[in-house]
Amino acid sequence: MARETMGFDFGLDDSTTCFKRKNRWLFKIDGISADTKGIDSLPPSKAARPSVSFKELEAQHVTETIYFPGKPEWKPITLSLYDLKRNKHPIFEWLKQVYDPNGDGGNGTYKPSADGWKKQCTLEMYDGCGNVIETWTFDNAWPQSIEFGDLDMTSSEVLTCEVTLRYDRAYIS
Repeated sequence: MARETMGFDFGLDDSTTCFKRKNRWLFKIDGISADTKGIDSLPPSKAARPSVSFKELEAQHVTETIYFPGKPEWKPITLSLYDLKRNKHPIFEWLKQVYDPNGDGGNGTYKPSADGWKKQCTLEMYDGCGNVIETWTFDNAWPQSIEFGDLDMTSSEVLTCEVTLRYDRAYIS
């Protein structure tokens, strides 16, 4: 007689099941984070997978209101990077592509049309053997806000730099 599971195992008893772990990932931004081509990038400490919500469209129908999903709105994510000593600070170099606080003789230069300030980012999730099991792509990401971190004489913690990334869309590739 066949063993009846009643559908409560959800595939968890399968020997090929691989649980995704919160500590097996790498967030890559060329020249900024985990860039294997350059030694001046910063290693990531914390990140997030994307989040999306839909604006609602409503239609009045006799005595009720009916709702439909409208435009998707991708929520910004925060990327925390270990702030290591580098020849040039990668986050500040990215900032200077949009706004150079020392430009124009110290008056600041805003350059929203400059090339290269929007970047494609990837988030790779790994299994226990280092194989990629999920890859997220973030299109046209840019630094919406940057926090270089607070300092404290009573603490010996490692400094991190937090970047809130705004992006057009994200998808699994």
